[in-house]
Amino acid sequence: MEKQYRYFYEVARQGSIKGAADKLFISQPTLTTAIKKLEDLLGTLLFHRKSKGVELTSAGWVYYRYVQDIYEKHGQMMHQLSDMKARSQGKIKIGIGEAWWECFAADVIKQFIETNPKNSLYIEFGNGLSMLSHLLNGDIDLFIGHEIENIDSRNRVRFIPLFTEREALYVREGHPLLNDGELSRHDYPQIKVTPDHSRDGKVLNDKGAETFAIKAQQAKVVYELDSLKASIDMLKMSDAIMPYTDKIKDKMKQQSIATLPMTEHRQGVVGVYSNTEVLSENMEYLVSLFKQ
Repeated sequence: MEKQYRYFYEVARQGSIKGAADKLFISQPTLTTAIKKLEDLLGTLLFHRKSKGVELTSAGWVYYRYVQDIYEKHGQMMHQLSDMKARSQGKIKIGIGEAWWECFAADVIKQFIETNPKNSLYIEFGNGLSMLSHLLNGDIDLFIGHEIENIDSRNRVRFIPLFTEREALYVREGHPLLNDGELSRHDYPQIKVTPDHSRDGKVLNDKGAETFAIKAQQAKVVYELDSLKASIDMLKMSDAIMPYTDKIKDKMKQQSIATLPMTEHRQGVVGVYSNTEVLSENMEYLVSLFKQ
């Protein structure tokens, strides 16, 4: 970073020439002269000099935000360079939905680090659409999630299917719908976990009835949460209904969450996405563990 930026930024943060000089390991006269030169260069005062320090002027605040932005971009650039180096040395960055971490991914990662103890990992949690965006931007190497339809072929993403899952409806124990099947489901609040989740798939419906997904759009109250744990807490404290994968039925039961009986289900394919056709040896091994 340029010296003038560092000097100005530290004075602004400390609110004192003396404090900034101590932090920068330079003399007060040297720092005072540097700030004066910067003000002359910009043609405006950046600080009000006071008996107990300095304060930014209006122009000083404009310049402070400019320098702060430079510092942030510099930090991002350094992080990206460090990340590129780590990934060239084998680091893998993975995106995982919370449900799949609970179901199987945690066990897979455990097995992977036992066999690759020197391999660095970065694990990010989120929904399929946000993970796809991160994958396309090169921020992650792999993500586990539902198959997403209509992805532009120019994006060159690879989808490796793992299994098929169905949607279940979860409620707290003692929920009115568990005791009275005549009640209308869409009269109750709906919980959406990771709201822009792409769980769309074909509907399995023998009678051709309207799916719960469509009924849910008529819900008078909707709670949208980006956390599975918080969604479970919300289920316990309300009469809400939560559509979510049936793969975590057993884990939900352990937390006093019941499953509503259903005659119709939405179905989706879960798999591994990558943004390259040729994976590194470590990534191929990790994908093989997910397949198992």
